[in-house]
Amino acid sequence: MELFSIGVNVLLTYWNKDFIDTFQRYDRPAFLRSLLYFTFIAITIIIVSVYKDYLTQLFLLRWRRWLTNDFLSKYLSKHAYYHMSLLKNDRPTINDTNDNPDQRISMDINSYTENIYTLAIGLLNAFVSLVSYVIVLWSLSGMIRIKITPNFSFEIKGLMVWSALIYAGLGTVITNLIGRALFHLKYVQEHCEANFRYGLVRLRDHTESVAFYRSELNEQASLTSFYLEIISNLRQIIRRKFILNWFNSFYTTVAIIFPFLVASPRYFLREVTLGNLLQIASAFESVHQSLSFIPNSYGIIVQWRSATKRLTEFQYVLNELHKAKQNSEIQFLYLPNERFMRIQELNVRLPLKIGEDNSRILINRLNLVLEAHHAVLITGSSGSGKSTFLRTLAGIWPYGSGTITFPIGDTVAFLPQKPYCPVGSLRHCLTYPSTLSSSDDDMKIEHLLNLCQMNSWCDRLDEIQDWSQVLSLGEQQKMAFIRILYHRPQWLFLDEATSSLDEQAETDLYSILIQQLMNYSTIISVGHRNSLKQFHQIELALDNGHITILSL
Repeated sequence: MELFSIGVNVLLTYWNKDFIDTFQRYDRPAFLRSLLYFTFIAITIIIVSVYKDYLTQLFLLRWRRWLTNDFLSKYLSKHAYYHMSLLKNDRPTINDTNDNPDQRISMDINSYTENIYTLAIGLLNAFVSLVSYVIVLWSLSGMIRIKITPNFSFEIKGLMVWSALIYAGLGTVITNLIGRALFHLKYVQEHCEANFRYGLVRLRDHTESVAFYRSELNEQASLTSFYLEIISNLRQIIRRKFILNWFNSFYTTVAIIFPFLVASPRYFLREVTLGNLLQIASAFESVHQSLSFIPNSYGIIVQWRSATKRLTEFQYVLNELHKAKQNSEIQFLYLPNERFMRIQELNVRLPLKIGEDNSRILINRLNLVLEAHHAVLITGSSGSGKSTFLRTLAGIWPYGSGTITFPIGDTVAFLPQKPYCPVGSLRHCLTYPSTLSSSDDDMKIEHLLNLCQMNSWCDRLDEIQDWSQVLSLGEQQKMAFIRILYHRPQWLFLDEATSSLDEQAETDLYSILIQQLMNYSTIISVGHRNSLKQFHQIELALDNGHITILSL
């Protein structure tokens, strides 16, 4: 479609020459014929233009959808999103290659697809236009004789073509010298904008805490510092663009008169007609525009390069996280007819930071056998690695070594301290991540709500809310227990899952959990309260990387 459009434009230059010549010859019949020809050319241009834009948008939509799905699948596979959050800095620097993945997926992909398409089509257009119009311009340029001395002179063929090459070449070199600093500035701008947006999202997600602390001034100072970084970088961009615009304005303005200056001697010698002169100017403009692709597209090139760099960094981080997961020395074996979880020579450590040779060891050479349908309590001081040990058993922590054996086909569920509440109906929250529902499910949900003394929720099952903002943390933990009772996993890991509940509510929920699942599930809990011990048969006391096994 783009090639056809260029062909029509080439045809239009010939029509334009003939049309102007009809005025110079005072040829009324030829003028009317030219108008008739233009009607067909105009209709063709309109049809091609509309369909080209329509097909372009469809192509970009499909390309963005494919690229977004590709990044999302990599981001959400092998727990890459989780491991990336472990490496995240709340105030990332320009050197952080894993900052703001949301911005890279939602905005950088769109910028990348649109800009690379624009550049690719522009480059194709420039190349084809150059080939098409340079032939026209060469044929119209004629030959010019330059006399140096009375006895020495030389001829230049295709003067207009050489003039266009020299003019566009100088423009490209000077534009790059002035504007190349914009590449880094644009990259920094994307980084600063993403940090500012992230700060606003954090404020939105922690509004209650900020209100309780009455720390509005602190938040304003923090957000202002983010925004001042944007302003500072924008000032540098504005100054650089100011200089670049001076040159671009001069460059494009001179280009209007330049072909007439070069071709006018032949016109005044009556070697070309007025129509030829205008055709030369039109062809020169097309050749000049083709050769000036880089200066004319410099802003788009800057945006494309910035988006490409951020996506390339994101792709690299995802690949490294996948590689780390794949190369993890913690092996999981799933065996048939197995009733135990066997832990052999398990070492658990923190992620290795850049510049570090060794990372902190949390669990050192643990060997343990846990029988199914038992309840195990993991205890220890804060920071001793209890939650990390639980994440390792759940298969989401790859940093360490050893072997963990599970019964094949058993379902596993992990209940964190702060449950995840997806946006949607309350029914969806209670059955997450299941997406199927039926009348039997409703009866099951209502039974569990009554069992957990949350009858008031029965009338709100179809209510759509952001439940993480509507429910208190204690109510969210109750919802998570109901979710577990709904799914009935065979291996259940609870990471301080009742920390926001009073002891009576904790006792009630654990009593229901043991009653409903003890003959079906293995329960492994992390907790600090002594009241939890009554619901478990085994205690694993973690201290300085070593675990002591106690019977309860």
